[in-house]
Amino acid sequence: KGSAAQEGRSKHLPKGGVRRGAGEPEGEPDVVEDSLRWSFMPSTGVMRANTPQPVLGENEFARVKCLVMHRPTHELDRDAAGNYPYSWHMHGRKRLWEVRVQVQFKMKPENKIYFGLEMVPGPQSSKRMVKRIQGMLLAAIKRSIGKDFYQTAGDDPSTTTGEVEPPAFAMPLWALDQFDVADLGKEPDLTGDFSNVGIRRTNGLQAYVEAMQRDLDTLSCDKVYTLCFWGVSQFIDVINWEFKGLIPGMRMDANNLCGRPPVFVVMYQLHGTTPGEVEREDAPPRKHYNSKKDYHFKVALWSLAAPPEPGFLRQLLGDCVDHDGRCPSSGALHSGRSDSRLRERRLLHK
Repeated sequence: KGSAAQEGRSKHLPKGGVRRGAGEPEGEPDVVEDSLRWSFMPSTGVMRANTPQPVLGENEFARVKCLVMHRPTHELDRDAAGNYPYSWHMHGRKRLWEVRVQVQFKMKPENKIYFGLEMVPGPQSSKRMVKRIQGMLLAAIKRSIGKDFYQTAGDDPSTTTGEVEPPAFAMPLWALDQFDVADLGKEPDLTGDFSNVGIRRTNGLQAYVEAMQRDLDTLSCDKVYTLCFWGVSQFIDVINWEFKGLIPGMRMDANNLCGRPPVFVVMYQLHGTTPGEVEREDAPPRKHYNSKKDYHFKVALWSLAAPPEPGFLRQLLGDCVDHDGRCPSSGALHSGRSDSRLRERRLLHK
């Protein structure tokens, strides 16, 4: 870690080096207003970034805790001063956001696990600049994690018969930035300091991949897996819903690349694969149809700066769209194969 990041953390730690309970520096409000919104799928309510505690989710395959941290890129003065929740961790770093997730499997995965993004199916942009930015973003990802990822523009629902593959970008778990395995009840606090938690890609890629492969070969329902992701965040400003930094001084509406909002952050096992397998470069790509996935979590993500159509979002989330926080009508358990998932599939792929 650079000295600037360390200075940022020490500047916003209370006297004695002890964090304020919710993860904010002293004097900060629990939540700073911004336009980032997200929801588990099926929805349990509309959530925000920088919550004082992780948000809980559950389906038939896994129990999940999630914490989303985002710098206030919509308020440059506040960002520059480090005056926001979790600034003790984020201030002075290049990353604009960081996502921390903890997963406890309820069924041991028998297939390869992927982490990534899905988009709403539809026609893709043919604009030259959009294609250029897409190419630059993929090139940046390849430099960071190599070739072992799956990217597809998806199928156009208007010209496809049968199931539609969504536009997607999927990575193996070793493409995540930080990883930890702990016994149940001994997992790290997601709002805490992760300086000494688990292993990181930046500590050496080969050793990191080998360590993760060993852990993935011995997945257990009695362990808690902590996953952290921020690698491409310097290029993606979620609050303002734009891509930045790929071309100096240029910003682009994220909808030009992602299509219709929201986007979906996902982790799933893909049927027909085996844990740890690496596809041959000359092998034909295996399509990632939603019917072939068991989702450990699926999160809809959007910004009020460029929001989804209200009617579409209501169809997607149901009555929970009206609730900031947990939806009163939602149950604690949401099945990965529930009626809500079938409704979502029909809505997205019709």
